[in-house]
Amino acid sequence: MTLVIKDLSEENLDDHPCFKYMETTERTISMTKEWLRKVYSKFGSCVKVAYLDGKPVGMIQYAPMDIFPHVNRPDAHKTILIHCIYIAEEHRTKGIGRKLMENLIDDLRKPHPYLDGERFEKIEVLAGKDRPGPAGPVEFFAKMGFRTVKHLGSNDLLMEFQL
Repeated sequence: MTLVIKDLSEENLDDHPCFKYMETTERTISMTKEWLRKVYSKFGSCVKVAYLDGKPVGMIQYAPMDIFPHVNRPDAHKTILIHCIYIAEEHRTKGIGRKLMENLIDDLRKPHPYLDGERFEKIEVLAGKDRPGPAGPVEFFAKMGFRTVKHLGSNDLLMEFQL
C-alpha cells in the first residue's frame, strides 16, 4: 500500500474526503468549495489529503486564525488552527493521521508567503475528550506533542503545538 500526501488544490478539489465519505448536500459541498477557494486566495492550500493507493482516504483542514472573522487575538496571524482531521473509518489506526500531521508540521516550519517569508509560531486545536471531535481526539494530539492550554467544558480541550 502506497500513502501519498497532497495539498488540496483546484485540480483535486473533488477529492476532499468529506465530499466522498460523509453524508452531505450539494449546497454544503458548494459552500465548502467556495470557502476553500476564498482561503486559498489569501493563504494557499488549507487542506492536506491522504491518498492510499491513489484513493483519497483522509485529510487535515487548517488555516491561520486571523482568516476567521470572529478571532481577535494578537497572535492570530502566526497561529494555525486545525479545524478538522478526518480518516475514513476503514483506514483508521494505520498511521494516516500521524503522516498528515507530520506533513503539516514540516510545511509550517518553513517560511510562508502568507507571513511574507516568516514562519508560523504554533498550531492550535479544539480536541475532544472521550469523543472524536470537534477537530479530533485529545489522545491523538497528545501523542503528536500537543499540550493542553485550557479546558473548555467537560469534553473539550484547547491544545497547542509550538513550531
